[in-house]
Amino acid sequence: MGQYLAGGEPFELTGGDAGVLALHGFTGSPYEVRDLAELLHGYGFSVFAPALAGHATTHTDLDKTTADDYVEAAEQAFEDASRRCDRLYVAGLSMGGTLGLHLAEQRAVAGVITISTPVFLYPVVNASVPLLEQWMPGLRTPANFAAWQGNVVGYKSTSIQAVRVVVDVLDRVRAHLAKITAPLLVVHSTRDLTVPTASARTIYESVGSEIKHLELIDAGSHLMTVAPNLSLIGPRIVDFLRRLEGAPAPEGA
Repeated sequence: MGQYLAGGEPFELTGGDAGVLALHGFTGSPYEVRDLAELLHGYGFSVFAPALAGHATTHTDLDKTTADDYVEAAEQAFEDASRRCDRLYVAGLSMGGTLGLHLAEQRAVAGVITISTPVFLYPVVNASVPLLEQWMPGLRTPANFAAWQGNVVGYKSTSIQAVRVVVDVLDRVRAHLAKITAPLLVVHSTRDLTVPTASARTIYESVGSEIKHLELIDAGSHLMTVAPNLSLIGPRIVDFLRRLEGAPAPEGA
């Protein structure tokens, strides 16, 4: 694995006994969740932000990453963070949220927050990936337009093979949603052009959680964890976590 991209390194913010494992999205880096982490840290939470397997280094690392690599690295990050706090929540952006759902099914997660999270992609993507992988296996496609614009740190392109692995992860997690019983908050922008809103509804309707909330926001975009979009979801996330902690969020959260 190569050195971490400048600004995309894993980080942690030490706070109280309750912690949040903050997972970034596909082709992104921990930079994507730094603003959210600082918000939660301001309310007393410890925050742990690892890099997903194959991420925040070089795209050749991503090309070699398997579905098992993703879930095993997420599980290890959860185990490492859980030793540092009494209760551990998981908040994930995009595929980071998908991995958060996996953790909620496999581990004692205090609560899970999914943000712009897929358990399936748009049909045209699902249909085209296997064809492109078969007929154009070396094809690279633009990715993470926020990285192109300089708004986040991440990979600007990805291989079709890497996208196919993401589909594999989504299929694996979607099959076990009913086993999830942890408190759940699903946050999704109806203007998200990357992940269909139907994915958010599927997560909400499929899990077995008694405490669950679906927040569809008619504003923002896919990348909801950085300014200015964070202001649309930050108060809802803080309120959800503090209520689970037994302390309602103050006004203006």
